[in-house]
Amino acid sequence: MLKRLRKEFRDMRGAEIPTVMGYNIATAALILLLGTGLAYGWPWSPDMIKQPSVKPQAAPRVPPTETVPIQGKEPSMDRIEAGKKLRNPVEATAASVANGNRLFHIYCAACHGSEAKGDGPVAKKFIPPPDLTLEVFRQRPDGFIYETIRNGGPIMPGQGEALLPRERWEIVNYLRSLQGK
Repeated sequence: MLKRLRKEFRDMRGAEIPTVMGYNIATAALILLLGTGLAYGWPWSPDMIKQPSVKPQAAPRVPPTETVPIQGKEPSMDRIEAGKKLRNPVEATAASVANGNRLFHIYCAACHGSEAKGDGPVAKKFIPPPDLTLEVFRQRPDGFIYETIRNGGPIMPGQGEALLPRERWEIVNYLRSLQGK
């Protein structure tokens, strides 16, 4: 059929149609266009971009209530609720307080200062953090301070990813030793 069409077209114009591997150029261009379109995907075709997955910089879905996480992560709660529910499982021994001191100086002293008075070197550049030895913080339950270390406060970034639960409790023990409890 193609040979007959080519012969008819040549007879009308008097010249032969340019061909590429037996096809005329228009047919080759159409095949090339359709081929690349099918390889790339049309806008209306479903592809891998449009799928129910977590996109970059997006928070994962919240787990259903009353479920136990399989990764062993702690359930999230606000600081007031944590103050009511959480109890310090780490005994305030000399080793625990010493490790809490070491961790406090690594993670907290830049803002809160070495004595937790809110006079760290970073405090001069930003909003100064509170003095953690004040009476208001002495009255806060251990769970409140623990949850503040884990998830942060209104301005303070959380250290939950950097510190293990036991290390957070050891920092609480160190703060309690600074407060004289």
